[in-house]
Amino acid sequence: MSSAGWGGPSGGPQGSGGTPHRGGTPQHHGGTPQNGYPPAGPPPGPGQQAPWQQPPSPQGAPPQQPTWQQPPSGPGGPQGPGGPHGPGGYGQPPAPKRPWAIITVALGCILAMVLVVGGGLTYLVLSRGGDEDQVATDTPSATDPGTPSETETETDAETPDETPSEDVTPAEGSEFVVISPLDTPPGDVEDMWEVMETNPLVGGTLPTVPECELPATPIEPSDEELQAVLDASALCLNRVWSTASSDRNLPWVSPEVVVYTHPDIPAESSCTTSFEPDFPRMCNLDNTIYWPVGYGTALDLTDPANVPGTYLWDLAYLYTNALTWQSSVGLYYGNLRTLLEESGDQELLDESWRRYNLQMQCIASASSMQVPSDARPSPALRESLTDPGTWSEGEPPRNISPENRAKWLEIGFSSGGDLSACDTWSVDAAEIS
Repeated sequence: MSSAGWGGPSGGPQGSGGTPHRGGTPQHHGGTPQNGYPPAGPPPGPGQQAPWQQPPSPQGAPPQQPTWQQPPSGPGGPQGPGGPHGPGGYGQPPAPKRPWAIITVALGCILAMVLVVGGGLTYLVLSRGGDEDQVATDTPSATDPGTPSETETETDAETPDETPSEDVTPAEGSEFVVISPLDTPPGDVEDMWEVMETNPLVGGTLPTVPECELPATPIEPSDEELQAVLDASALCLNRVWSTASSDRNLPWVSPEVVVYTHPDIPAESSCTTSFEPDFPRMCNLDNTIYWPVGYGTALDLTDPANVPGTYLWDLAYLYTNALTWQSSVGLYYGNLRTLLEESGDQELLDESWRRYNLQMQCIASASSMQVPSDARPSPALRESLTDPGTWSEGEPPRNISPENRAKWLEIGFSSGGDLSACDTWSVDAAEIS
């Protein structure tokens, strides 16, 4: 895929202050486009990412793919859930052979960045450096998302009715509590691992959004058209996560999305570093996702009808940055990685990266399906993302088998919003290898 899609740092958060890793991105091959998507080309070299970049991994990056690049990973900080590269950034997904793989990678990167506590790094690949301010608390104004199109192109799902709120609390005995991004969660490796298995993001069902109207968007949109489709997608995702967070007694402030032309960083940005030309920058200091013109999985499509839902899919992954940062889950993960690094247990450190990376990709996939069918990622995109042939394994230690990567994406898409389905922390290591 082009640098437009999932082109953040390589899958998974990058190490603190590290640069995006580009591994595990979709691979591309020459040939006729399938399902309206361009053929995948050869995977990018190690450390590189295809247009659809995977999120950088906390400490390493999967192999680069032609277009799907992963966002950098690293400890989370004010600038991003994992800071420039979240503490133990999300692992980078293997390079997809198709544009879709890139998206997955980008998600991984974003999550990783959330991990950097107080680092202020961009969750995705954005956070490569971070300011040490607290997350902004200004709540963006919300407007009526409008009504969905009367014509649905999918037959596998009807427009959902809004689901009632549910009370989702941490599992009994869980040590999880929401903390300040400037604090370090108390406990040892066992305590941090237990929190990852029992926190509010591993249970309960995400609400469905009955209305989500995305504007028709060309494959190569103008800056105004890009801002419009991202704003509309944000309204829908905000409805999902504001209710889901309230159900779980977690804080939530809807992120703002600002389209800009790199390297001209918006003057109003509270973050001044870690901006990339090919991947969005999540700045937790002002709770804003800075989206560079020329990024987006949709730039690799051939059917304009699939463009709006593809941008919603890209944004859903980036939202995991804000989610893990605001909920504190990314802070616990970041501390887990710090403790594992200090212990010298490289094997468990790498395993934790895979679990976190795949969990975030699964959650992003699940949230993207809680909107009406005509606003979701298209069946063609989902088919590509859940095809093991779309992915490359990536370079150790940021490597995940194509089969497992595709499996967890499929689990998310078909979960019906059930977050327990995305619990990668309680399964055997073979399930996330």
